[in-house]
Amino acid sequence: MAKLSLRREHFMYSYDEFNPQNLTFQMHHYYEILFFKRGNAKYIINGSEYSAHPGDVFITRPHELHSIVFTDDSLYERHFVQFDGDFFAPFSRSFSQRFDNAAKKHKIAAADAEKYGIDKFFYEIREYMTKKPMEYEVLMQSCIIRLAVAVCDCMRTSFELPYPSPKRTQKIKDYIDRNFTRTLSLDEIAERVYFNKYYMCHVFKEDTGITVKDYITLLRFMHARNLYAQGKSMTDISVLCGYSDYSLFYKSFTKYSGGLSPTEFFSRNTGDDTITL
Repeated sequence: MAKLSLRREHFMYSYDEFNPQNLTFQMHHYYEILFFKRGNAKYIINGSEYSAHPGDVFITRPHELHSIVFTDDSLYERHFVQFDGDFFAPFSRSFSQRFDNAAKKHKIAAADAEKYGIDKFFYEIREYMTKKPMEYEVLMQSCIIRLAVAVCDCMRTSFELPYPSPKRTQKIKDYIDRNFTRTLSLDEIAERVYFNKYYMCHVFKEDTGITVKDYITLLRFMHARNLYAQGKSMTDISVLCGYSDYSLFYKSFTKYSGGLSPTEFFSRNTGDDTITL
């Protein structure tokens, strides 16, 4: 399948098309703007579900768990750019905050992306990558900056909200959201929301694209990230995230972080580190 990519210290561009793969969740240290070109899928960011149609644009912030869930085996085609928190620093510190606020809204529908010319930037970057004119990397960075400005302009008035969770799933989420910071079992959750455990697990996966256990892990990892930023020790973090001891927290974390310890993962500010569920 077609693929084109370039990674430098503070930014990356990638274009590819491929057959749908197994569902994975990723969390990394950079911003990502993704142009959904083709495929049948939905996009999940921090447990919220968004429809995905050709021409839609999705933005994720550093440390946000996100994934594509494919609904059939149609070919998937995308462009995306990634850049770290220092990418705009040489130009404007205030714009960095403006873009971060815009990125919290996560999705721009295809019609709005076309209206603001957001789709054209991806084709322009791809052309620089393909033809490689003189100083093409500088041209790419300039294009990414203009893309980010267009995203901010669009997000002021035009963005799309996630699907509301079905009532049956929202009931499960609400209970988990209130209790994930302590030891929590599937039996307890099912009893509290008045569902059969197996039915609960089935409908939750059907509605959200992830399992109940993975949703609990997602919340705990995000909570762990925030606690680490507050200067908490890893031992305290494990307890505050609902693990009975540090060894269980460590085992759970390394399973989903590609072998990185919690300290290694959270202390890195750049690179390709991901959590995969």
